[in-house]
Amino acid sequence: MIHFSLPSVVLFLPLLGALFLLFIRGDERIVSKNSRHVALLITICVFLLSLTSVLFYEADPEKYLSQTAFGPVRTDWRTGIDALSMIFVLLISFLTVLSVCVIRRHVLFCVREFSFLVLTAEGFMLIAVCSQNMLQFFVFWEAAVLPLFLMTAVWGTEKRIYTAYKFCFSDLLGAICLMPALFWLSEKAGSADYTAVGLLTLSESEQSVLLVCFLAALAFKAPLFPFHAWLSDAQAEAPVPTGILLCGIFSKLIFYAFLRLAFPVTQTVLQTWGPVLLAWAVFSAVYGALITLKQVEIKKIAGFAHLAQVGFLGTGLFCATPEALKSLLFLCAGQGLAVTVYLMSAGALYARFRAAGIKNPTGLMVLFPYLGMTFFLSCLAVLAVPPLMPFTGQFLIFYAAFKQSETAAFFLLLSVVLLYAAFFRLFTRLLFGQPPERSLAPPDMSWREKIAAVVFGMIFLVLSVMPGIIFDLARQAVGG
Repeated sequence: MIHFSLPSVVLFLPLLGALFLLFIRGDERIVSKNSRHVALLITICVFLLSLTSVLFYEADPEKYLSQTAFGPVRTDWRTGIDALSMIFVLLISFLTVLSVCVIRRHVLFCVREFSFLVLTAEGFMLIAVCSQNMLQFFVFWEAAVLPLFLMTAVWGTEKRIYTAYKFCFSDLLGAICLMPALFWLSEKAGSADYTAVGLLTLSESEQSVLLVCFLAALAFKAPLFPFHAWLSDAQAEAPVPTGILLCGIFSKLIFYAFLRLAFPVTQTVLQTWGPVLLAWAVFSAVYGALITLKQVEIKKIAGFAHLAQVGFLGTGLFCATPEALKSLLFLCAGQGLAVTVYLMSAGALYARFRAAGIKNPTGLMVLFPYLGMTFFLSCLAVLAVPPLMPFTGQFLIFYAAFKQSETAAFFLLLSVVLLYAAFFRLFTRLLFGQPPERSLAPPDMSWREKIAAVVFGMIFLVLSVMPGIIFDLARQAVGG
């Protein structure tokens, strides 16, 4: 029996689009151009279909369920969309559109192959978050590692091979920690379906073992201190479209896994371990902010700032209150958008200065004010400056931490101050320093970039002042 619904179309369209790219023929220029256009069309369609699912969403999982039984051996293919999945479906589909938009500037060879990998990664991640079977979720989540690995290893910069293997090894360690827990849960529940797992009642010792497995996976995949080294290297060496997928989407999926699988069955032990885990998350935030202060390379700044932001996400997770979890989901979306616009503007800077042979760019606001202002606003988004979207989630997590521990709240505030100091140092050098010779300066933003910046800025601003859609979904997801 095969039953298709709207999620089925959303899930398989990127994979079908990826296969279609392989049949494009012509010279290299035509193939590259058509591949970008097809990939952009496919990702826009996926996003619009995802948005349609949200706008017409009803709290009835069976309405959105697709199920397939293969042959005499009962093997279920179960996908569905609920409030928790919808947040990540929107995030994946929208950020993939932006990732495809910057392929033209940052991918100079084998554009068709790169576009194929982007669509494949999107399809695998969408199937993962819409799976109603935790083993199915795990398989497709890990399958997304392969296209991300190839995009980094082939199209990255000088240290691309080392960086790709470093990322892959860290993810492998996380998968090794998580896989036994998932198999044990499926055996314990008699089924790998989420509904069966959610009904389990575990002893405290069983909860402890399960929680340790998920915490180890969280440390490697998010990442958290001290397993964060791969992230900054990936941001510096991977091409910008890959960085968007890695930092904006892939690293967030461990929080989805935690909320979907671990949180419902480990709440007793999670409350017991709460103070220690909260201290770990807060320390990661402070450490990430301190390391950011030492950085001068703008892509690495994004990587270490992301570590500080993951500390905030971990704080929301370990506070474990409905308000904190709701804020965690909202902040996942806000941080994903913020780091995306930062990487896009930073990538535009790199492309221009590299073409002009300028190694240490300064005086950006003098040379090209439009790009300078775009980069400045992207930095404000990463810093969660009010009233931008990440500020709301970050403030609510800070408030939840304050209610549990004033000390934790103080150090979270310290991490924010340190991040502000790091970016202030970046502003003074990059934006307002002495510019190089004007004869060496490349042109300012093109009309395409200006249109993209205005459209994305308007979307980001609307979500910042009208966060109702994401908050409503987050509230339904955590039941608060």
